[in-house]
Amino acid sequence: MKQSKEEFAVEMSAWLTERLARPGVTVQPHTSLFGSGLIDSMRILELIAYTERAIGRMIPDSLIRMDNFSSIARIADVFLTEPADAAA
Repeated sequence: MKQSKEEFAVEMSAWLTERLARPGVTVQPHTSLFGSGLIDSMRILELIAYTERAIGRMIPDSLIRMDNFSSIARIADVFLTEPADAAA
């Protein structure tokens, strides 16, 4: 069964909060992942790998752009809505 955007956002929020956020910080669906300093050039690789596992498919290079990973909500919109081979 395909995961809903809401379920995806809850799970990713929990993962980011536990794995990458400073103590006491909770990552929300619209938190700016780059602007908040949560994601940097090294952590983006972890985020891409997590997203691929969560959606059950590889993300094509054409979709690996900062704007597609700017927030949990954006990730859900791009990767749970568009086909894997679409160019955004």
